[in-house]
Amino acid sequence: METPIESMTIAELAAYERGMGARVVESGGVFWRRVRPLFYRPLVLFEVLDPAAVRPPVAARWGAWQCVVADPARANGSVAFLMFQNAPAYQLDCLDKKRRWEVRTAQREFQVRPLRGAHELIQAHPVFAEFHQRTGYHYRADRIRADRYRAWAEKVFEHPKVRVYGAFRGSSIQAVSIVHRVGDTLIYATFFAATTALRGHVASLMLHVVRELAAATPGVHRVFAGLRKQGCDASVDRFYLLRGAQTVRQPAFCCIHPAVAWWLKRFRPDLIRRLLGEPWTDADTQRFDTSTVANSVARR
Repeated sequence: METPIESMTIAELAAYERGMGARVVESGGVFWRRVRPLFYRPLVLFEVLDPAAVRPPVAARWGAWQCVVADPARANGSVAFLMFQNAPAYQLDCLDKKRRWEVRTAQREFQVRPLRGAHELIQAHPVFAEFHQRTGYHYRADRIRADRYRAWAEKVFEHPKVRVYGAFRGSSIQAVSIVHRVGDTLIYATFFAATTALRGHVASLMLHVVRELAAATPGVHRVFAGLRKQGCDASVDRFYLLRGAQTVRQPAFCCIHPAVAWWLKRFRPDLIRRLLGEPWTDADTQRFDTSTVANSVARR
């Protein structure tokens, strides 16, 4: 039987993300990720912070920074996440008939197991290259180069608390999922697959395996699938929503340098609207349970 996944400390997560190419800095006891030039969020996006007490990176003070807050009265906007709640209760029967059929169909074609080392992840480079060509995904596009991909794969396996799954058709790897755990949350960080494997519903199978891992790991309460997308990208979230994910919206505080705010309002009002998210309302306060989120990250 597969072993439960061990929780990372925030410092371990920061080291891992730096190895993956993210720009992560520590300031005031909080690890921050540079989302784009002069804009920062906490490395753990759903971590609840007190905006009056945090000291964001110096660069953020000239641009913008944002964090989730416990007190809705301190919020000037919100952040929405995709979450699979109540992780211990997950079973395949929780899904609707079509999704169960997808998983069972994929199980007949693919074998999913944890990868044994970087050498197996390196074998998936053609799958990653095809994924990038198909989607036009820009983040760390340098990994199309075999040497850059190899270096990335070796970095992944430098961190023993990261779990890497491969979906095999025979001896050929067809899809990869990477997950890690922080506190009571399993983070579904990476997924890519060959086009033919997607037609065989490998994405549904890999998500099923990740949710089974969460259900079998004591102390894991939910699976985080990322920020809720906006605009034309929002349709990408439909895959998760159809399989039981919920949109969890939390109050957030965003501090924007006055000069940057002026420029955005004048030239890119769409960006400032996306940055602030929807305004927080009294109705949202009734639905928001701060205790769960506030206790979700153990800083060690």
